[in-house]
Amino acid sequence: MNLVALNSSKKWGGNERWLRTAMNCLAENGHFISLVARSNVSHWNNLHPSINIIEAPYTNELSIKTKSIIRKIIAVNDIDIMLSTKRKDYILGAQIKNRANVFHVMRLGISRPILKRDFIQRYIISNQVDGIIVNALALKNELLSYGFINNNFDSDKIACIYNGYSIEKPINTVEIKKDASLLIRSAGRLTVHKGYDLLINSLSEVEKLGIDYKVEIAGEGPELNELNNLIKKYGLQHRCKLVGEKNDIITFFSRADLVIIPSRSEGIPNTLFEAWMSKRPVIATNAGGVSEVIDHGINGLICEPDSNQIFSTLADYVENNRNYKDMGEKGYNKLIKSFSMENMTNKLETYLHSFIE
Repeated sequence: MNLVALNSSKKWGGNERWLRTAMNCLAENGHFISLVARSNVSHWNNLHPSINIIEAPYTNELSIKTKSIIRKIIAVNDIDIMLSTKRKDYILGAQIKNRANVFHVMRLGISRPILKRDFIQRYIISNQVDGIIVNALALKNELLSYGFINNNFDSDKIACIYNGYSIEKPINTVEIKKDASLLIRSAGRLTVHKGYDLLINSLSEVEKLGIDYKVEIAGEGPELNELNNLIKKYGLQHRCKLVGEKNDIITFFSRADLVIIPSRSEGIPNTLFEAWMSKRPVIATNAGGVSEVIDHGINGLICEPDSNQIFSTLADYVENNRNYKDMGEKGYNKLIKSFSMENMTNKLETYLHSFIE
């Protein structure tokens, strides 16, 4: 199979992490993979040596130069499938699909109700897309609830493929001197859909629990200033800190007592698997496919994406800590059993081959 992936991202995020994983797995299995990435970005490292990386400007959704580069790659390399991963990529891919005689598959990693209101994306999905990959059954069901998708897609062409995770030996939690009895950590892009404002809002009530705690949130993004202002609004500077980007999230989590994932919308968050890899207990909001993965009260706690619900679930964790002491270990066991890279690769290969066989 010959595949070209399109990614116009300026920044590294969960979508790009998934794409790197998928490309590496396919390349490892002998498939020819090309990546058309935005010019002058530095985050495409640790790729399989056989992957062909080509830069394109991605200046806008009509970029003539970008389309010319993609068409040339398709023609020269006899590409079977074009995989687009962001809105700009979807639109560029749609303009190329028919003339290039190539299958167009798009990947959606989080819930996107805006699809119902975005005429351009509705048209593209209805007419210029052959398949859709999602990472949670909840996202597939959401898409099939939209009339314009249900009327144009066989449900088999929307594939729920859970993210695979490269299973390594778990990190031994390092005993470090902490300045709080309960260290809570979270990580991800500082965007609205990640819900860090919900987490910070919930902290205004945590003082009632009478515990010594500290919250550290790793990441960068457009909500940085808003979140810092919210921390100041509640006078939480001594309790909650935005600690910037961390390259090794597993180690970052392994030195915490608890991981909280407060997202408003998700597929299945990568940080859940990173928390499980570090054997940390997790509180996650019921967004996207979280409830498909976490067994509530066994390998994690689930609450609604609401500040009051986050607080009450944290209070439950604090009060009943003895009952939840094995959550991290059980999360790790589920990770290695159900979310291996091999499982993801097999399902991805089978799905993509369905278009060209």
